[in-house]
Amino acid sequence: MQNLMITWTDIFYGIGDLCTNGIFPILRALGHKPNILLGSTIVIVLFYCMYKVPKLNKEAEEKGTLK
Repeated sequence: MQNLMITWTDIFYGIGDLCTNGIFPILRALGHKPNILLGSTIVIVLFYCMYKVPKLNKEAEEKGTLK
């Protein structure tokens, strides 16, 4: 039986080939849709937190706990 020897160079070249031949063409085909989705998700979560924090602060004041 032959020994199979994988070097770090093989691993890094494999990761590079995966990105250049697999992931990046998919992202190019999608265009700006992933950016818009990520940005809108961040904005929605930010507004939710801005909505929720005053309620939690008010509840903490009523109970006498930490803010």
